[in-house]
Amino acid sequence: MSNPTGPATALRALGVAADTYGPTINASRSPRDVEALGRVLAESLSDSRPQKLVVWSTCDDAVLAHVVAVRLGISVTRASEVEGILTFDEPFSPGTRVALVATQWAGRRLATLRRFVTGQGGEVVALGAVIASESLDAAGDVPATALVPAREAKEVVT
Repeated sequence: MSNPTGPATALRALGVAADTYGPTINASRSPRDVEALGRVLAESLSDSRPQKLVVWSTCDDAVLAHVVAVRLGISVTRASEVEGILTFDEPFSPGTRVALVATQWAGRRLATLRRFVTGQGGEVVALGAVIASESLDAAGDVPATALVPAREAKEVVT
C-alpha cells in the first residue's frame, strides 16, 4: 500500500519534541507518517550505499532509523553518551560505510557522532535528517539530506 503523504505533512501529523540528543519526532502518533518520512529518507541515502545506519539512542529516532534501515536493507547501531563516555550498542567493522540519521541535527551532536564513528574505523558516507539545520548545512564534505526546511518545521514543535 503506497502512502502519498509528503514529508512536511507527515511531520505536521507527528509533531516534534525535545529529547536528550536534540529534537525528535513523536513517532507513536502515526506509524504511517513515520513510514512516509523513513521511505523518503532511505531513498535520499541509497545512492551513498551505506552498510550501517547510526543514530543517537532515542526511542523516536530509533523508530525512524528502523524504517530507513529496513528500506535500505541494513542494520542500525545506536550511540549513547553517559557522563561524557560515548558507546555504540553494536560494534561495526573498520571501513564500514555509515549513514547518520536524526530528526534534526542540533548543536555539537552531529560533529561528535561523526568523530566517534570515524574514531571506531567507520566511514561516514551520508547524513540525513527530517528537518534542516545549520549543523547539517555546514557538513559539506558528504552528501546531506533534509526533508523539511527548518522554517516549515517551526510550526510543528510541540
